[in-house]
Amino acid sequence: MTNGKVELILENLSCANCASKIEERVNSLYFVKSANLNFVTKKLTAEISPNNYKLFLESVTRIVNEIEPNVRVLEAEAEKPVVDIKDLSLIILSILFFVIGLFIYKRTWWGLIFFVLAYILAGKDVIKKFLKNLLRLKVFDENFLMTVATISAFLLKEYPEAVLVMLLYKIGELLEETAIRRSRKTINSLKNLEIEYANLKIENEIKRVNPKDIVPGDTVIVKAGEKVPIDGVVAAGSCFLDTSAITGESRLIPVEENDEVFAGSINIDGTIEVLAKSFYKDSTISKIIEIVENATSKKSQLERFITSFAKVYTPIVTLFALLVALLPPLLFSQPFDKWVYRALIFLIVSCPCSLVLSVPLSYFAGVAKLSRDSILTKGTTYIDKMAGKIYAILFDKTGTITQGTLKVDKVVTKGISHEEFVLFLCHIESFSNHPIAISITNEFKTKVDTSSVKEVKEWPGKGIEGIVFGKKVIAGTKEFLGEKGVEVDIEEKSFLSTTVYVAVDGRFCGYVVLKDFLKPDIKDALNGLKKLGIKTYLLTGDKKEAAQEVASEVDFDGVFANLLPQDKVKIAEDIKKEAKNATVAFVGDGINDSPALAACDVGISFAQNASSIATAAADVILLENSISKILDLIKVSRFVRKVVIQNIAISLSVKFLVMALGALGFANLWEAVLADVGVALIAILNSLRILKNQK
Repeated sequence: MTNGKVELILENLSCANCASKIEERVNSLYFVKSANLNFVTKKLTAEISPNNYKLFLESVTRIVNEIEPNVRVLEAEAEKPVVDIKDLSLIILSILFFVIGLFIYKRTWWGLIFFVLAYILAGKDVIKKFLKNLLRLKVFDENFLMTVATISAFLLKEYPEAVLVMLLYKIGELLEETAIRRSRKTINSLKNLEIEYANLKIENEIKRVNPKDIVPGDTVIVKAGEKVPIDGVVAAGSCFLDTSAITGESRLIPVEENDEVFAGSINIDGTIEVLAKSFYKDSTISKIIEIVENATSKKSQLERFITSFAKVYTPIVTLFALLVALLPPLLFSQPFDKWVYRALIFLIVSCPCSLVLSVPLSYFAGVAKLSRDSILTKGTTYIDKMAGKIYAILFDKTGTITQGTLKVDKVVTKGISHEEFVLFLCHIESFSNHPIAISITNEFKTKVDTSSVKEVKEWPGKGIEGIVFGKKVIAGTKEFLGEKGVEVDIEEKSFLSTTVYVAVDGRFCGYVVLKDFLKPDIKDALNGLKKLGIKTYLLTGDKKEAAQEVASEVDFDGVFANLLPQDKVKIAEDIKKEAKNATVAFVGDGINDSPALAACDVGISFAQNASSIATAAADVILLENSISKILDLIKVSRFVRKVVIQNIAISLSVKFLVMALGALGFANLWEAVLADVGVALIAILNSLRILKNQK
């Protein structure tokens, strides 16, 4: 239990409708701030005071026992096989007795015994739950409906049909549970990202420990084939890292001493020593898993609708069943047994499980699919918003449509060779921690002899000077060189770039231009958004000239410059008024743009490290530094919405069709249960298509 958040596993939970009831009851507890039950993972997450943990555990256990007595409340997850062998064995035995009964029950009275045995073996759990719920006066669940329907069939002397209905129901339940367990394994494959151990270096010994025991300052050894257990910096060694689990990019990243590494990366070759910079709980991979697991807590509008719909659907259909059973015999002197039989069909299809199961499963599969594509969403509600009509997407400039780092664009020399120019420049800039100086030294990677650099003095906002190889070197702005008596007869004009002018021994010898380049996929991504009918706007704090220079390269529908954070919020609100009920999204850095991110329907940011994942105010976090990921987000979200609507349409149309056929006498009980089970399986399998969708 951390920060008031507690997690419990509800083992054997197989009823989606019951899961909704449990969640509602737990949320009604006075000491629970909020609770969310994820039926797919069987995980109940709640926010409570640590002092109330024991009371919470007792209350949840009591609620679960009242609603689903067969479910066990666990504090740790127990791994179960995909297929329950015990249930499968009972079903096979029940089928055997049923087949024997079919052959002999018309020839001899004791043939009925085989039907009774088959019925008890198949339906004992259903009947047991029905009796427990009946004692608590809790009806209208699938156990009540199936028991009443099958016992009524027995009373109508439809023995084979009564057994077959229960048998088909249990077979369907087993198939559903098997499909759900398979989907859990697929969706929860993200859990495989968790690191099992770390090689802690203690003096000259290496001890295998739990990554959660690592503290900042510890040194861990990462061998070839092992995962980096914590976020940190390479202290010794070099290797290639596979960072696909974090960034989604399949290329290998070379790392060496002083390079930053993230937990979850896999060492492909070599051995490195990593100095831990944070605790495991604050690592990149831990934050990714936490966001994915909590994504279902902010439910989509469709999920909330289905939960509300399920509460009234079963009682209404049961009422119709009662009317079907009573009105024709009472009003038109029709035989009771005929219309009671038809009413039983209504009971069988009155459970909304296929709806309550498939809708959250579809959204959770969508969350898993997006996480595989390096897109983290903090709630299924944002999948809904990105799936609907999007009016506009607003973009910040620096680090959003640009790469966020200065890189050398060009070098111009005068009266000096390129090699000499770079040598003097890198030596003097290596003594500065200014971002421009770091960009220059990182770009050229010139080997620096620090002993050859003397009398260095840095002038904030202007430049740097010193003696390099016995010569006076000055690097900085044109104005700075002028102050030092150096005449600069060339000037580079660009509002998007930064120019560093260089003089050696009082003589101007050239300049280097650094630029924050646009992301390579920005033009294609914006064209893709325009094809979808989405407007794009640039909102930046930079000068108007810089914004216009960007606009000359990239086609935005509108450009706003010289903006303070509150100005961005005002523009976002104005655009939202134009959008009416359509979605307006903002793409920014996740920290400085927090007000604008919060003002829009969906806030999207790029994550550069674990810190930004944890602190980003965004609703959606892109782990890969690519604008085209926004297109992926829209396409996956729309596919999820399409699957959800398909599941709702299929489930309701099949149920209503069976009801109509049953009322008209064209359907029987086993066809009704087959249709009900079949539509649930179809909905599950349809939901799992999301994981295989290639966009």
